[in-house]
Amino acid sequence: MSIGKTILNVRKEKGMSQEEFGELFHVTRQTVSNWENEKNYPDLNTLVTMSDMFEISLDKLLKEDKQMVKTIDKERLYGKYYKHKQSIIDFFTGAGTGLVISCCISPDSIRRTVILCIGIAIFLIGGVKKLRWDKEVVKYLEKQEKEQ
Repeated sequence: MSIGKTILNVRKEKGMSQEEFGELFHVTRQTVSNWENEKNYPDLNTLVTMSDMFEISLDKLLKEDKQMVKTIDKERLYGKYYKHKQSIIDFFTGAGTGLVISCCISPDSIRRTVILCIGIAIFLIGGVKKLRWDKEVVKYLEKQEKEQ
């Protein structure tokens, strides 16, 4: 059984509306609906709270829904990559943008032209790194999906 069906069954067994169920976990009715329809999944803390509150084992909640486990793994891996690479990309794009903007307010000179060219180059390096990073993440996630 999928986690969406499990949540729906628990909610109905307890005679609760989606709104009442959502209040227990500090989410909206729409969020509960999305869980039940598997448009998205509860976070891990919410799953643990559900498990405790309704005496459902985490094994039953997690292991029986292979798609949810894959989705959580993808999000975790993407987040890990994002934190590592994004600061480098932000540096390049930010520094490049700063140099280009500073050239807009400085007087016309050879120095201004050189700095403008350097700023554009740094900005482009950041853009290229972003494209490469996106491709790397997609490849890694596809590899992980094939292994599972």
